[in-house]
Amino acid sequence: MDKIIQLIQPAITIAVLASIESLLSCVVADKMIDDKHDSNSELVAQGFGNIASALFGGIPATGAIARTAANVRNGGTSPISGIIHAITLLLIMILLMPLAKMIPMTVLSAILIIVSYNMGEWKEMKEMMNLPKIDVIVLLATFILTIVFDLVVAIIVGMSIHLISVLFINNSDDNATEEVA
Repeated sequence: MDKIIQLIQPAITIAVLASIESLLSCVVADKMIDDKHDSNSELVAQGFGNIASALFGGIPATGAIARTAANVRNGGTSPISGIIHAITLLLIMILLMPLAKMIPMTVLSAILIIVSYNMGEWKEMKEMMNLPKIDVIVLLATFILTIVFDLVVAIIVGMSIHLISVLFINNSDDNATEEVA
């Protein structure tokens, strides 16, 4: 029983982060194909999938922005493209793994860097700098903390900064309005 209690906090953390990442992937895909996803369906399906995975000793899975963007950029607009992507990866792993282990890690690192760079929406980043200062602070803090520490720390700090700004900025705006009236 003690072990179960110890696992509750990490399980909740994994579930929340997986949900955030999946919904973020959905938003990215929606923007790329001008569509609207159903968040409830996505999260319920992810939950059932992760329960099924756990029954067979698997690890939790999420929607991934990189895979989603790659699918959409190559013409995939339905869930079938994700299934085909998964089957293709499985076949590559089964058939080409002996060759893949010969690829130097530096080459794989370079590929990841190029893919990450190409995923960046640099025009949008410039436009984001025109947002209100507090939004830019949240963006930069979350970005830097994700790189320096990890996603959990970044999300907690980013949400905390945003919450504090909403509480204090909205209260100061309300007070200013009351004083004018």
